[in-house]
Amino acid sequence: MGLIVLFKLKLNRLTRYLIDTLGFDVDFIVLKNTNSLKYMLSEIYYPPPEEIAVHRVLFDLNSNSIDIYVSPLEHYRIQEIYGDSDVNIYSVLSSCTDIPQDIKCVEKSSLDSITMDKVSRYRRVAIDDTSICEETVCIGISKIIRKIRRIKMVEELEIIKKAVKIAETALQNVVPYITQGINELMLASLIENEARKLGAEGFAFSPIIAIGENAAKPHHIPSKRSFTGREPILVDFGVRISGYVCDITRIIIPKNINSEYSKILDIIEDAIEYAISLAREGTECNKIDEEVRNIFKKMDLHRYFLHGLGHGIGIDVHEEPRITRSSRDILMEGDVVTIEPGIYVYGKYGFRLEDNISVGKNGCNILSKTKRVLELW
Repeated sequence: MGLIVLFKLKLNRLTRYLIDTLGFDVDFIVLKNTNSLKYMLSEIYYPPPEEIAVHRVLFDLNSNSIDIYVSPLEHYRIQEIYGDSDVNIYSVLSSCTDIPQDIKCVEKSSLDSITMDKVSRYRRVAIDDTSICEETVCIGISKIIRKIRRIKMVEELEIIKKAVKIAETALQNVVPYITQGINELMLASLIENEARKLGAEGFAFSPIIAIGENAAKPHHIPSKRSFTGREPILVDFGVRISGYVCDITRIIIPKNINSEYSKILDIIEDAIEYAISLAREGTECNKIDEEVRNIFKKMDLHRYFLHGLGHGIGIDVHEEPRITRSSRDILMEGDVVTIEPGIYVYGKYGFRLEDNISVGKNGCNILSKTKRVLELW
């Protein structure tokens, strides 16, 4: 699917929700909030360190004309992705003198006045920042965009599935090369390189590669700690495709591993299976987290579960809903979330297993397919 098609699908989805679901007969849409822009134009959002390179999107529903105001540093890239007969790309600069003739330019000082002038021509305007509205009837849509961002379209879900596939295949392909003496930094490099070969456009976050006792730190930064051939390895990894990410965690263990490790892993695997069985539309997120903590409590391990059970994923690696003890979120059909129970005993070991799932009315679909515990040799 072309990227321009996905962008227009999102605009159409927003329009249909406003008109058909809420009954708002809007004429014009203005997007200027960063969170709105990075969702609508997710293909060009690659954090960090870059933020969204778009200042504003103006959509005339009567003519289907779209104006996108962008950073001059990204003008040509955005023109290649989104420019067509209905889309006009403008660079926003402090001065429009001495610029290439093929660049349409708007001076930054006039951007608000241009927007307000266009807004004043329409009867009903949908906007994510109503501060620029005066006499025109404006409908605030920030919360609406948050909602439709959370409920993934089929097209968005397919991109996330592709990201999961690349991440899992990269990890599987690297496992045979894990030998005694390899360190965490080397393994991180191998996995990232393999993912790039498979088509990853970027990464959801810097991979967490933790050998042995280092895995007791949930957000461990890879170091020169070497693999001796006797300890487990935790790999938390995600790739980015067309602006969307995945987030999976697997444990790699040598054969004949310490029986204490095997016992903890069995408990975590039971916990993740049970949590996934509870995930469906209408389930309270804090209840799923509580159920997993109760499993650990029976084993006197609950105090070693140091984080929430999961979170939404999409264009960011941490999105709504939050599956934590304090969460007030309720799962909805179309949510894509992680389920990631873990046990961390500082100075000894840490284990976390993490799957990505899509939520349905009567259950969920597990997107991550590889074995959660991978054996060496």
